[in-house]
Amino acid sequence: MHYKNLLAGLAAGLLLYAQAGLNVVLAAVPPDAPKDVKHILGFYYGNGENVLIRENGGRLELLYRFAQADKSFDGANIYPLTKEHFDSYTLNEAGPMTSSESSVRFERDPDGYGISCRVGGHVYSRYFLGTTTGERAKAFRFPARSAEDWAKLRAEAAAAVMPPALAAGKQVELVDASTITGIKIDSRYGGADNCFGAPLYSSEKLFVGREAAAALDKVQGHLAAFGFGLVLWDAYRPWSVSKLANLALPENQKGMLEDPETKGSAHNTGNAVDVSLYDLATGEQVEMISGFDEPSLRQFASYAGGTSRQRYLRALLKEAMELHGFKGIEMEWWHFDYQPSTNWAHLNVNM
Repeated sequence: MHYKNLLAGLAAGLLLYAQAGLNVVLAAVPPDAPKDVKHILGFYYGNGENVLIRENGGRLELLYRFAQADKSFDGANIYPLTKEHFDSYTLNEAGPMTSSESSVRFERDPDGYGISCRVGGHVYSRYFLGTTTGERAKAFRFPARSAEDWAKLRAEAAAAVMPPALAAGKQVELVDASTITGIKIDSRYGGADNCFGAPLYSSEKLFVGREAAAALDKVQGHLAAFGFGLVLWDAYRPWSVSKLANLALPENQKGMLEDPETKGSAHNTGNAVDVSLYDLATGEQVEMISGFDEPSLRQFASYAGGTSRQRYLRALLKEAMELHGFKGIEMEWWHFDYQPSTNWAHLNVNM
């Protein structure tokens, strides 16, 4: 069956809008997939093709895309796999005129991770993204820089002057994000647990515009009804820090961030946030569909892979944020802008 928008199809089964009050009603949170299943989920390539293995409703599915440009696999054909025994499945390809079956077998390495997938007579090798559970967890890092390099970059960023044009627009009043009841602060750029492997801020405090903070408080209350709370990974970013980040990027990867000299970052306005979820019962961050700042296809908001639980939690976060004035982006499921149609002024105030 061909899905033009898989995420919309998934959401249709999970989300119902009650127009009065704009409340979202969700089905029960799907159970987590077993570890042995997670260890074979992901991308396999061969014969000039890519296939994606995901878990959906307790069973495996094979997604086959016809266009390489379909990065999120949301336009892929979906083939449920019937389990015969451990790591052995049957794929049934049924059409209006024909129907055929193919065997699907997975091979694992000694640590239990899937390394190949044989579909009929074709063999596909595993492509490890390498950053989340089930894929030999390893955080993405740019090449390390010396302390001397960082000192030079910090000095250059501090001396830079923000273009006057970026200061035009409505200016926010910044407030300490830790004052939002129930929110957890996990400042990724306040410490070294980020793609740069070094802190970009002078402290682990995070700040956000007052109006956006009030909206986050409503999101937090909304999520609490489902047993979850907000984790704030990043929020207001002084323009000089955007400049520092741009300087620190390797030359061949400058395009990963907006040019601070021409466009700046939405984070400079105090109205952009990077968020995730934590479990209210345990206080622990939940396993989402990808890691923060993970440069892989899993970062896309409509990425069709992963597990039912991961896609559910991503949809829950998106729906809660967008009900209260934020707007997500396709490139990063964790990034949301508050009232993006407003012309917000960029700031260069170090807090």
